[in-house]
Amino acid sequence: MPHELKTGCLYFFQGFKMLLLPGIRAFVIIPFVISALVFISIVGPTAYYFEGILDDLINKLPDWLSFTYWIITPLLTLLLLFISAYLFSLVTNIIGAPFNSFLAEKTEALLTGKQSAPITGVSELMSMVKHSLKRELDKLAYYIPRLLVLLILTFIPGVNVITSFAWFVMGAWMLAIQYSDFAMDNNNINFKNMLLLLKKERFTALGFGLAVTLTLSIPLFNLLVMPAAVIGATIMWVDLHKTRTT
Repeated sequence: MPHELKTGCLYFFQGFKMLLLPGIRAFVIIPFVISALVFISIVGPTAYYFEGILDDLINKLPDWLSFTYWIITPLLTLLLLFISAYLFSLVTNIIGAPFNSFLAEKTEALLTGKQSAPITGVSELMSMVKHSLKRELDKLAYYIPRLLVLLILTFIPGVNVITSFAWFVMGAWMLAIQYSDFAMDNNNINFKNMLLLLKKERFTALGFGLAVTLTLSIPLFNLLVMPAAVIGATIMWVDLHKTRTT
């Protein structure tokens, strides 16, 4: 298992190494710009107001519970990092889904030497955009019920001790799904079969998602996470999954 987690992390960082390769870097620009705009409008203000919200919450605690400050602060910080990272990833991917599909396509072509048929008209492009948005909704339908269960567990005394860890693992799994989807969708792998493929390499996928989660929490560095994750997940698809579907 540790080896598989490490392998998953390495796939993500291989994505960073390929960002500026000829044939790919042109497709990195738009995802980068989208990431920057989302960061400025959502993640930045969230982090700015977090300290004030935390202070207000601590001040409302009775004196005899003041010692819990050292427990609540790291737990809420971890939860904020997860929520911010996931919200950042969710919004950027919904907006950038069609561009990420192009990036995954170009990456796979570079890795395999096989070029796909180019889009030749506006109607074909619009059809692709519509399909990409539909695929994002499929992912949301998978995520939301599981997140609601975790949210409920978070408010159950005793059980909520382990939910911070569960949020982190769930976030890693969802990000692995999110970024693996572009290459698999390009290869006509439906959502159900994509999940089956990822579950066969569960810990590798989790290692990839953990690396994405951690780097998403690093300001400015996280602006490159989306394109790097798309590339890294495409490398993972070619190495681990493509041969199982051909």
